[in-house]
Amino acid sequence: MLSLFFGNLSSFPSVLIADEGKPLYFLKSYVKYSHQENLISMVDSVWNLAGCSPERLKRLVIYEGPGLFTSLRIGYAFAKALFLKNPYYELYALNSLDVLALLSEKPCYIPCLPAQKGEVFYALYENGTRKSEYKIGKYDELKNTYSQCFLENFTDFPDAEALFKAFIKVYNTLKPQDPRTADPFYIRPPDAYMKLRDKR
Repeated sequence: MLSLFFGNLSSFPSVLIADEGKPLYFLKSYVKYSHQENLISMVDSVWNLAGCSPERLKRLVIYEGPGLFTSLRIGYAFAKALFLKNPYYELYALNSLDVLALLSEKPCYIPCLPAQKGEVFYALYENGTRKSEYKIGKYDELKNTYSQCFLENFTDFPDAEALFKAFIKVYNTLKPQDPRTADPFYIRPPDAYMKLRDKR
């Protein structure tokens, strides 16, 4: 079963294709914020390397958020466009904070991702299980509030390789989404998102 992992959140876009849980090819751009220019060509490249086409793909895995507005929209736009080529594929979306927690071995862990405006996205995890709501806050304030936990402040979002590793751990607990109705997850809806909703 061929699966494509779409690193739509990282500043440096990436894709990974796997077969039956084994990674085949991983490509990452080192041109920052080049999602629109490079992601589709990178997907074409890994499909060609794997001898695959959109019609043969069985599963697409993307980040649902939290993350930057444009990166999230690119991921979901790709998922919806793929449906036109292959309406039988399965779409899975993982939370970026959950991915980081699944890859950590710290018993009490708070991953922090850049949320702009000097803030971070974060959540509290114990042994990989989320124990709080997804939130936004100031990193320095979190260090005082959660002094008993290990806080990790990331300067960028996880890529397709991290998505693959986390997905393998939790695949049996997940259910596929309908690509036609799937939407990104926002902790704090950006202004652009609110404008999109107003136009509906």
